[in-house]
Amino acid sequence: MVPPGGGATSYVADSLLLSAWPGEIPGRLESINKVAGELGMKVEAQPLGIVLEWERSKVKLPPPASRLVLHGDVEEVDAWRLLGRLAKTGADAGVALDHAMVATPYYAGVPYYAGVGGVPATSYGSPGMGGRSPVSVVLPDPAAGIRDAGRTPVVVVPDTGLQEHPWFQDPATATSEVYLEGQLLGRYGTVGGSATPEPVRNPLDGTLLPFAGHGTFIAGIIRQRCPEARILGIPVMADDGVVSESCLIATLQSLLTLQHEAVATGDATNLIDVLSLSLGYYHEAPGDHLADAPLRLMLEGFGRLGVMVVASAGNHSTTAPMYPAGFADGPADPALLPLAGVGALNPDGTVAYFSNAGPWVSCHRPGAALVSTMPTHLRGDRQMIAALQDSGMARATLDPDDYSGGFGIWSGTSFAGPVLAAELARSVAGSTAAGLAERLETGWKALENTLGWERP
Repeated sequence: MVPPGGGATSYVADSLLLSAWPGEIPGRLESINKVAGELGMKVEAQPLGIVLEWERSKVKLPPPASRLVLHGDVEEVDAWRLLGRLAKTGADAGVALDHAMVATPYYAGVPYYAGVGGVPATSYGSPGMGGRSPVSVVLPDPAAGIRDAGRTPVVVVPDTGLQEHPWFQDPATATSEVYLEGQLLGRYGTVGGSATPEPVRNPLDGTLLPFAGHGTFIAGIIRQRCPEARILGIPVMADDGVVSESCLIATLQSLLTLQHEAVATGDATNLIDVLSLSLGYYHEAPGDHLADAPLRLMLEGFGRLGVMVVASAGNHSTTAPMYPAGFADGPADPALLPLAGVGALNPDGTVAYFSNAGPWVSCHRPGAALVSTMPTHLRGDRQMIAALQDSGMARATLDPDDYSGGFGIWSGTSFAGPVLAAELARSVAGSTAAGLAERLETGWKALENTLGWERP
């Protein structure tokens, strides 16, 4: 749903987020339900992700987020309405909307497609439009022949997941399956929040969904820029590119637990180096209260545990901050690695016209007309313009949505962010720093070398 006057903001109607320690939740629920009851609703708390011993941690970690599930008459259940009433009564501390987040590629048609059936090319996309298109790549896997140089950096990409491609057959270097305490993380695991359902497809329409292959494309960018990196491509959204904030937080909280345990025990094998986020939302009322937003607190927790967080700035040619990139504000706390918001560049070095802008955009990286990996099973229903058989061989014009060759061209800040993520990963390659002080020192050095950010 979209709140009145909320513009591009959308949210889950029957869900809110609450940042609170477990011991505080019963009391908070009681006060929240008093208000909810006046609106014909009832609220129950649902834990998100796996949280172990956070409250006793020596690191200043945020209270975990829980999902508040709203029940009642379908017409009465509205998270925005309840949040507004909670604010009036002063019972809204730590409570926020469960935003609907979307992936951030620039999807404006298929470039280099000459039209079909008399329909002009501009209906599908024209040169420079920035949409997906198959390409041929003759270069070998950049990771082939990489020699063991110590610990490999780990980059986490919560996105559409990592799908079939020859570059990603070895789970030791790239995988979509990440477990904690025996539980699979992501939308197909057992620790998700309000996961969005699989898109309902019209059986008579074989068009590829707009974000199909998004996570695999990102993984290919990281592989090209930092071949030695291990990529954890956790699926949190389907090919429609939408994920609820609670579902993302469920995965992030579990990953934060994984990082906390690794730092506490000095287990370098399970450490995360970079978190790359190519998704976001526009807040309904940006302001100082965002400092207490559940997602911001969560990402600051990663920074306190030595994880560098990169977020794509969005593709709507606006100065309105898209979160989480909008949380970027540069170095401020020496005990916290700051988040970086990344805009997109054209091949000629100019800023891409679609790229969002503002003081919260930390830097820019190539993000228009990039070439990267696509799942080899993707084949849409659009057809080549002409095809025939000659001398026993098939001849045809380019099929605009057949990615069986494994590579495509695409644009968006979605892909500028992973370029920076890979650069940061490359900067810490080989580092075995596992203690917290060492992790922070290594992270700050990487940020200084890559972005020029000095530790306060």
